[in-house]
Amino acid sequence: LKKNVINFKENFKSFSPLICFAVKSNTNVNLLREIRKLGCGADVVSMGELMKALKAGINPKKIVFSGVGKTFKELNYAVNKKILLINAESKSEIIVIEKIAKSKKKIVDVGIRLNPNIDAKTLNQISTGKKENKFGLAEKPFLKLVKYIKKSKYINLKCLSIHIGSQIVNNQPYEKMLKVVDAVIKKTNHEFEFIDLGGGMGISYNSKTKKLNYKKYNIVINKFLKNNNYKIIFEPGRSIIGNTGV
Repeated sequence: LKKNVINFKENFKSFSPLICFAVKSNTNVNLLREIRKLGCGADVVSMGELMKALKAGINPKKIVFSGVGKTFKELNYAVNKKILLINAESKSEIIVIEKIAKSKKKIVDVGIRLNPNIDAKTLNQISTGKKENKFGLAEKPFLKLVKYIKKSKYINLKCLSIHIGSQIVNNQPYEKMLKVVDAVIKKTNHEFEFIDLGGGMGISYNSKTKKLNYKKYNIVINKFLKNNNYKIIFEPGRSIIGNTGV
């Protein structure tokens, strides 16, 4: 486990990302404590996962709440815990966050998830980045929502979030993804602080399957960052935990 985290950090140290471990890939609190000791945060997709991350002592300012179908209760809990970001998937979710923030007289930091319409070329069942996948917002509604949030007194748009699938072993989908992100950011005319690139880094399950080449991915991201000063967030899951089990 430690080796995987250190290897991940080493490969991307040129821009030192915030590594938010995808708690859904293993919710064992003792393992989460180890991951915390290595300086990682958490990516959670439910209130239960958020509670576990906090129980493991992970700093709330290193926690992002992603995923579809968040309930009012979950969003309310996340706002109370002052986590780094809530990555919203839709306008309706933003409206709920706004209501909660208004009732508490707080300003809540959020991200919006962009659906880039990119095929990660993995299994159809785990694809999240194509337009027919019900994850995130397509470009037009994304741009509209940015405008809506800019007018809000209670929401602060800090992050563009994106996650195109799992078990990706080729860098091409990521390259395409970053081109789309770059183009969309220019159209928003908004200063994002964070770009959350999600996870999905593939691992090898046997001697015949290859894993994602981090060095190549690092080059692709550095190219993207050359003209942009963003803090990158990663949400790795299986690439940290996959080969630790017996």
